[in-house]
Amino acid sequence: MNKKFLSAILFGALMVSSTGTFVSCKDYDDDIDAINKELTDLKSKLSDLESKVNAGGAYVTKIESVDGGFKVSVSDGTSYNLTVASAAPGSKVVIDDKTGEISIDGKATGWFATTGEGEEAVDMTPYVKDGYWYFYDKAAKDFVKSEYKAAGDAYAVVKDGVVTLHMPDESGKMQSIVLPLTANALTAISLPAGLTIGNTVATGAADAEAISSAKAAKLDWKGPKGAIEKDQFLVGQIGVADLVVSPKNYDLSAQKLTLVDSKGNVAPVKVIATPNTFNSVIVGDRAASENGNWNLTVEMTDEVTADNINKVFKGTGANADKEILYALCVNGIPYTAYDIAIKTKAPESSPVTAISFAAANLSYIDAEGTEVKGAINGIELPVGTTTLKYADAKLYDSYITFEGTYKAKAEKLGVKADGMTVTVPQAASGETLDATVHMVNIGGVETTTSNTITLKLAGASIDTPTEISATEYKVMPKANFTKVLPAILIDLGDALSKLDAATIEAVQNADQLSVVEAATQEGFIVASTANVFTSIYYKANAQGKKGEVWDASNDGLESLRFIEIAVATSESDNKVAEDAKPGKYTLNLVIKDGTTVGNEIAKIAMPVNVTVPAFDDLFAATDAWTEGVYGARIYPSANDALISMSNAYTAKSGVDANYNKIAYAFDKINNVAVGTVGNAQQVTLDKAVVYKDKALANSELKATASYSILDAMTAYTGSGSDVTKLTAIKKAFTVESSKFTVKLQTIFDGGKIVFYKDNAVVTGTVGIAADGKIAGLTISGSKKQGLAINFLSEDLAVNSTNVANSYPSADANKLQGYAFGNSNASDASGKQIKVTWSTGIPTVTVAEGTDGLEFTNNDPSSPTYETTLTATFEDATGIVYTSSIKVEKK
Repeated sequence: MNKKFLSAILFGALMVSSTGTFVSCKDYDDDIDAINKELTDLKSKLSDLESKVNAGGAYVTKIESVDGGFKVSVSDGTSYNLTVASAAPGSKVVIDDKTGEISIDGKATGWFATTGEGEEAVDMTPYVKDGYWYFYDKAAKDFVKSEYKAAGDAYAVVKDGVVTLHMPDESGKMQSIVLPLTANALTAISLPAGLTIGNTVATGAADAEAISSAKAAKLDWKGPKGAIEKDQFLVGQIGVADLVVSPKNYDLSAQKLTLVDSKGNVAPVKVIATPNTFNSVIVGDRAASENGNWNLTVEMTDEVTADNINKVFKGTGANADKEILYALCVNGIPYTAYDIAIKTKAPESSPVTAISFAAANLSYIDAEGTEVKGAINGIELPVGTTTLKYADAKLYDSYITFEGTYKAKAEKLGVKADGMTVTVPQAASGETLDATVHMVNIGGVETTTSNTITLKLAGASIDTPTEISATEYKVMPKANFTKVLPAILIDLGDALSKLDAATIEAVQNADQLSVVEAATQEGFIVASTANVFTSIYYKANAQGKKGEVWDASNDGLESLRFIEIAVATSESDNKVAEDAKPGKYTLNLVIKDGTTVGNEIAKIAMPVNVTVPAFDDLFAATDAWTEGVYGARIYPSANDALISMSNAYTAKSGVDANYNKIAYAFDKINNVAVGTVGNAQQVTLDKAVVYKDKALANSELKATASYSILDAMTAYTGSGSDVTKLTAIKKAFTVESSKFTVKLQTIFDGGKIVFYKDNAVVTGTVGIAADGKIAGLTISGSKKQGLAINFLSEDLAVNSTNVANSYPSADANKLQGYAFGNSNASDASGKQIKVTWSTGIPTVTVAEGTDGLEFTNNDPSSPTYETTLTATFEDATGIVYTSSIKVEKK
């Protein structure tokens, strides 16, 4: 029996305030196969769409129905027709934009397709199952299987800001492609793998501390969470995880977040995301994240009780002791792997002992992202609003008050406490206040003793310091390492002498001065301790240069001119920071009054530019270069082919740099390394890459040269044994050349046979003597006569002594250090070259004689002949060369 088909994309049904249409295909079962075959063509279009969204940040702007499918328009102006060509026009389907009822060919069906939940509080989104469309029937209050088959099972669902394309691939297997409908649509979430959320957060379940809970006693609690009823179930502190979203401007807090297991079950928790300006630290409320970093935590819903908290997040049966693994879903779509666990334990037995207050457990995150903890029953607070946190697994709620005389003092100073948030006005700078930290645990037990802490309100600070000219600090190579990293000398000029008399008079001790850097500053060449540098202060001499050490007891502040910060005294004794690198930095000279809290009365911003020279400032090319190309002749080591880079550069005049420390890197060819750079700047070539058919396949290599200015350094302030960080420092202070070409020459390139007559090379035909010989080279006076092998402007006579059955060992029988063997010699190795002779006439053979070459003609019928004498040379690396001269026997 024939059945009807709907190749519908159902886009209109699922888009708010729009009337959608889609078309059906012919109602013949036989057409399904044809339609599915045509889906193969969609693969490249879908791949291109996904690439634009994931890599290019594009998004879908519109979906339209077209014959046989639908058209997707993208924000970059392109569009894609995702259609099945064989799907001919058929039934017209309309979704009423008010009621959501579906009509086919003008007839109401009683089926509905609305966005989100309908009046029965169910999602009425149509779907495809087993190849048929299922529609919501209001009368049946359920989805019903229609008579319409889904042509190719291809359809799209638009919901929650995304469009999901459900389409079969070329093999017929269904695939889902999720595309965003907004410009800032979420593309990725990064969370640590194997995350476990408990009282503490860890990437391994065993390392996370479980969440505490208990049934509480009745308490008229005045804290933010209100009064506690008898047997009220309370849950303790839950850890905070860090996550990163892409794109960075995506507002995660505005989305519906859930944790869902692989079976679709939603965890009974409220998932909360708060912006995190400082990665990996807990921060107060902010409207949005500036850098894509967010804090993620959870709160238990009412479904979690004392009876099930230790079971609801665990499996069943054999997995009863294992945490269920969830994925983080954004608006119902999973964006992480199913590897997030929530770790709980059985509720505490009553009564739960009151929390003992400890100043070190009280903390906050300052404006630079640093965690500040209490110590010795006190904690320093900055001017402004600060939210404190008390760390204890069994804490349920807490707040701060000022009691007794401190209540009146706080009111007078304008210091206010709201919950755990304290606001300090500028006028209260430098004061101290005792605060009471009220805490109640999960058992409803309040901490009532020894729970006070002294709040040390920060001294006044200067937000806009006076800035002086930048200090230029150039790291240059020197034989003496102390000169590679000399002390940084900052010239304050007249910055201090310009201060008002009261400020100058207020400074009586050296400890009122400090050189500091911002906690967020990274990469400065010198390591600081708690952001403070060890510095020495100097006066100026008569020439305006660094003079005597400045003495706060005897010298006025106006006479301080120079600040010196040591960097290195040797290769192993230095103050280099583990993240040191060139760049522009700012240090601050902070001057405080003599009060206990130390109010800032002056601040000088001191820019320091740490630089390195360019590679070309240190080294000059040698005469081995021609028009910017470095020529490198291959030389043998056994049968390996090597080149040397040691004569490529030389140090420039006045530069104390060692050119033998230059490192070289070569570009790969077809993703394969061309060789290995070894000691002494030797490069062992990979003959499989560089050679082919006994010749050079690649005669030009691309390379770069680099030089580490801190190569001699053996330690740094952090730990001299940390090889990874020491290597990173050396790399940061490495200078590199621009890319250049290395032109390869083979070992015997330019070698040839020549015949001299009266000291001149014969360019015509060389005669063979009546005795069948060509004489080897002899020199009489200044005249050369005879046959020779010529290489690099030197000659070697051809005879049986110099070209022998075994390679000669005496230097007098070698040419440029190379020994030559004939066809009877073993294969060449190292600085050896094998020579064979041929004439082109099968009956004429050639052999070395004591005084030249001897020709033997085995064809007496042709006593005279003219031919070409060819010498074939093969070096130890396998390269073959030929050289010829014309010869004639009369």
